[in-house]
Amino acid sequence: MNRWLVVALGAAFAASLWACGKKEVKVPDPQTEADLVACRDKVGDQDELRSLLEKEIADLKLGSTTGDEVIVTIEGDIVTIKAGKGKGPNQGEPKGNAKDEALYDQFIARVKSSRGAIKKCYQNALKKDSKLQARTVSLNIQVNYLTSGKMSSATFNPRISPNFDTCMGSIAGRWTLPAAPRKVAFQTKMMLTPE
Repeated sequence: MNRWLVVALGAAFAASLWACGKKEVKVPDPQTEADLVACRDKVGDQDELRSLLEKEIADLKLGSTTGDEVIVTIEGDIVTIKAGKGKGPNQGEPKGNAKDEALYDQFIARVKSSRGAIKKCYQNALKKDSKLQARTVSLNIQVNYLTSGKMSSATFNPRISPNFDTCMGSIAGRWTLPAAPRKVAFQTKMMLTPE
């Protein structure tokens, strides 16, 4: 065979390979795929938790109880009790017994003794957000207690700032009460005025 023909055929073959291009196959990184699956699972869990919390908030706004929880609303000197099964946290009379009244008084005392700390939380929030300077806030406080007397959760509305909520959460966490046979949720209001 002609030497030039072999060279020409070889060059033509090389040119056709070059023209087709080398195809690169990309294989996903297994760690990246695992991270993506974990992230999607976490988002799903967060969506489920958000739905549960939104339902709980809606129930609390309606004043409903879970059947074994007592909701105590305090407005000034007026105490209103909504008991899931018609009795107070110590399962006394429909509106509570002497132990229940002492429990309510202890909660009120805890809130009153924390007024200075609550005002300090608000003043710190004012320093970080100048829009708060011009208004007085009627703060709705709800604190939920386990039967052990330990706080299970606390919410504060309207939402002033994340730092304010953290500060208030640490204050409310110190508001322990005596144990009771039923869970209790206390609701009260406090006026916060810029100084």
